[in-house]
Amino acid sequence: MRLTRRSRAPQDSFEAVDVLPPEPPRLRPVAPARRSGLDAVDAVEAEIGRAVRGIAGSAAILGAEAAAARAGLAAVGAHLGADPSGIAEDGRRIAEAADALADDATGIGAVLEQAGRHLDHAGESHAQARCAAGALADIADEIARAVDRVAVLAREANLLALHATIEAARLGGAGEGCARMARDAARLSAEGARAGEAIRQLGRRIESGSQAATEATQAAAVAIAGLRPVLATLQAASEGQAGRAGMIAGTARSLAVDAACIDEGARAAIAAADGAARHAAAAEAAAGDLARIGPRIVAAMRQAEIGDRRLHDRYPVDLPAWVGSRGLGRVLDLGAGGLLLAPPAGHAAALGASLALEVRGIGRLGVTVVGISPRGLHCAFAQAEDAACCAPALARIEEAHRPLVAAAQEAAAQVARALEGALAAGRLTRDALFGTAYAPEPGSDPPRFLSPAGPVLEEILPPLLEPLLLADERLVFCIAVDRNGYAPVHNRRFAQAPRPDDPAWTARHSRHRRFHDDAVGLAAARSMRAFLVQLVPDEGRGTPLREVSAPIRVHGRHWGGMRMAYRI
Repeated sequence: MRLTRRSRAPQDSFEAVDVLPPEPPRLRPVAPARRSGLDAVDAVEAEIGRAVRGIAGSAAILGAEAAAARAGLAAVGAHLGADPSGIAEDGRRIAEAADALADDATGIGAVLEQAGRHLDHAGESHAQARCAAGALADIADEIARAVDRVAVLAREANLLALHATIEAARLGGAGEGCARMARDAARLSAEGARAGEAIRQLGRRIESGSQAATEATQAAAVAIAGLRPVLATLQAASEGQAGRAGMIAGTARSLAVDAACIDEGARAAIAAADGAARHAAAAEAAAGDLARIGPRIVAAMRQAEIGDRRLHDRYPVDLPAWVGSRGLGRVLDLGAGGLLLAPPAGHAAALGASLALEVRGIGRLGVTVVGISPRGLHCAFAQAEDAACCAPALARIEEAHRPLVAAAQEAAAQVARALEGALAAGRLTRDALFGTAYAPEPGSDPPRFLSPAGPVLEEILPPLLEPLLLADERLVFCIAVDRNGYAPVHNRRFAQAPRPDDPAWTARHSRHRRFHDDAVGLAAARSMRAFLVQLVPDEGRGTPLREVSAPIRVHGRHWGGMRMAYRI
């Protein structure tokens, strides 16, 4: 028997329920009311399937779009080379630097303007210096003329001293006064000559300095004249630089604003993509939930009287069958209206195909493929003669199963009486017995679940189930499950003894309080037929088991099923 986790779902969830095709109507006519019920069930099943596939497809598309949106945002970020928020910050820094550059350029322009004013002042000073140099030259000329007059006076004083000396010599003693005057005049003449020469040298220096000053002022004038266009060019350049820096600052601010908008938009887009991803995950979860719920709904409808397509009971068998010239297949179940065929490897048949079989122990049969499922080809007998050919073998199979069916039905009745007694005694409530409030058991792996009715069922069921195992050595397990496949208690042989070094051993390996909701288990739990016979994989031995189940009804209400699995 296969145990499954609650979260597991088949690849195609509707393959989890083996829905057999209808028997040919000519073998047993179907009442119009029942045919209407079957059609309604078919329609509901189809709608559930479409809903699951639609939600799953929409979730996949939404998830792909969310992933594409995220990839697009990542590509935009890679193209930009930086995060938009970083670009905005860079833009703000560039704007600040451009503003500072514009301020510096404006300051340079002011300095150049002031330098131009200083050049104007220098031009004025040059004119004044030129005037001063001209005045010095005039003074030097006047000094030269004055020196010439002094020289004339000195020469005249010298001649006067000479005449006075001659006259003093002629007078002798009486000319002593003349001699002194002659000496004084000579001394005065010499000093005048020396003073004149000194003044002449001073005049020459003044004239030389005036000439040098004139040349310097002329050179300064030339330099000032050359500086003026340079200053004008620099001033124009500084004004242009200030303007361009202002434009750069404006552009940088716009870039910062745009980057901020991009960043905000990117964040909004990322949030939207994340939201879409969450919605896609929620849709996938919803599709998964529906995929898990859908088979249960379909199983419940197919196992209910209104939706049960089986017009005849089917029994699991394992009979070799030659399929024409295509090879050896196997018949897996057999009923009065048809059979289930596992075709030869590599052989596929389409719906409506006619097959000729040679079945061991039965003979030649003609069948028509009326359904295809993961289990094989569901075939209806082509002629009434083919059904008649199978009748003896089917009678033997039914006879062999009759005591097994009776045992399952009696066990189901015993469990039902015990549950009704617990309800009557007040040990259980109907809400607890039929409720679905399963709580995960902490620390269990695989997961186990607790139910409100569990403690009472663990007392009631073992005394009913364990004697059945002891009475028939062919019986592998014998359990009662509710409509959801939940087994509140399993047989003791499947409850492993605890290990002293690993207290969690029992929790991991016990089959108590577990869901046995694989396709076979769910069909047994929800079947409302008088009995149901199926093949069950035996996990321990790898060989299939024959399971016979019967519904458990408590005060007429379907609670679950009694499952009894035998070695073949």
